[in-house]
Amino acid sequence: MKVLWILFILIPVISYSQAVSFRKYKPGEVFKYRLTTEVYRNNEFTTRMSAVSEHSVVKDKDSLYEEIRWRQKTTYSLKDTIQLDSIAQSVSPYRISLSRGGKVLLPALNSPEMTGEITDLNTFYVAIMPALNAQRLSSKNVSFTNAELRKGDFGNNKEIIYGIDCLEVTQKLISSNKQFAIVETEFKPPSSLCITPLIDTIAKKTFSQYNNIEFARKGDDNKINLFWGIESFIITSKINNLTGEIMEASMINLLTLKMRYNTSPDYKTWAMEIPTTIKRVLKLELVK
Repeated sequence: MKVLWILFILIPVISYSQAVSFRKYKPGEVFKYRLTTEVYRNNEFTTRMSAVSEHSVVKDKDSLYEEIRWRQKTTYSLKDTIQLDSIAQSVSPYRISLSRGGKVLLPALNSPEMTGEITDLNTFYVAIMPALNAQRLSSKNVSFTNAELRKGDFGNNKEIIYGIDCLEVTQKLISSNKQFAIVETEFKPPSSLCITPLIDTIAKKTFSQYNNIEFARKGDDNKINLFWGIESFIITSKINNLTGEIMEASMINLLTLKMRYNTSPDYKTWAMEIPTTIKRVLKLELVK
């Protein structure tokens, strides 16, 4: 009897020592997320976008996955509102998993108009995926920095000819109880160069830090607009500790960049070089 009493006392302590739960899927489960994005360039509002993704839990062999289909997208600017549902629905379904041992891989980016939504949803999932160890957080381990850097490839060979970033990731437990956990995931530039620079200038510090992002967009008349600089973002996620599901999350993404306008394909000549800043404020909401 004494042994049973001791086990009764210990079991809640042991189970609660893990403050963030792994995802627990149910086959056939269907739910949706609404992703809202506001974009500011050089501190001026430019665009607001809203998109809805539908997630169906499917079983493949012995594993469960979320099969994602995009259902809606609307963009709002100072001039007009554009409905892009048909483009959202043209994205091929793809699978990711937050379960123990699951993977969150970026699908093929074949739709330039949906590249932002696909990569942003992926980033929200990456923040709490098992590989980034959010499930290691506890009352005794409230913050840590992952040893492995995260490198992303967001080029789509269309609008974005080339795109690479590299970030150091720190996980921090803000609060946790039996029902919910709040986790802050910070992505910031590492202390050393971690991208392969397209030009020598990018290999040097531009804004008192090593550059950790570079990308090239199509310019005029077969020219290229080249960007490089510093990227950082912070994601705050509210996680259901019964299911491991993201209930809601927010992201602030900051980019401090240099841009070479209408660069030649070999990057040796350009029309002008200007600084630019981009701030993106995002919110992910579960809408069952």
